[in-house]
Amino acid sequence: MSTISAGTTSGTAYTVTADTTGVIALVPTNGLVSVTGTGYAPTTTLTDAATIAWATTTSQTATFTFVSSNRTVGAPTGLVNGGFYSLCVIQNAGSNTLTWNAVFKWVNGTAPTLSTAAAAKDFFTFRSDGTSLFQQGISQAVA
Repeated sequence: MSTISAGTTSGTAYTVTADTTGVIALVPTNGLVSVTGTGYAPTTTLTDAATIAWATTTSQTATFTFVSSNRTVGAPTGLVNGGFYSLCVIQNAGSNTLTWNAVFKWVNGTAPTLSTAAAAKDFFTFRSDGTSLFQQGISQAVA
């Protein structure tokens, strides 16, 4: 692992900060960040339970596969203002339902009905204000 220190690289000065939760920020003085290569958040597999827990500090992208029927998605922890998060929900034998915690905010105030076919995948994308998750996009019944 590399160590990053405040300084100058490629002619651009930057500072490095870390908060008490371990979030590290590399802030260039010109306000621009460039990534060469691919920047991504690896997908985490969420554990099946009556209430599904999602620690977004572990991953901004997650997958949940039903093992048993009808579950509740709990309030994710570690949300960051301006962060984008995505969740893939996969049916097992099909026709399972999800109840969503109140932090999930949907267009027109109504959560979507999941696809019901066995192995159907529904993808949900959200933007956070640090407290709530606002629907940004949905792709359903992806095979």
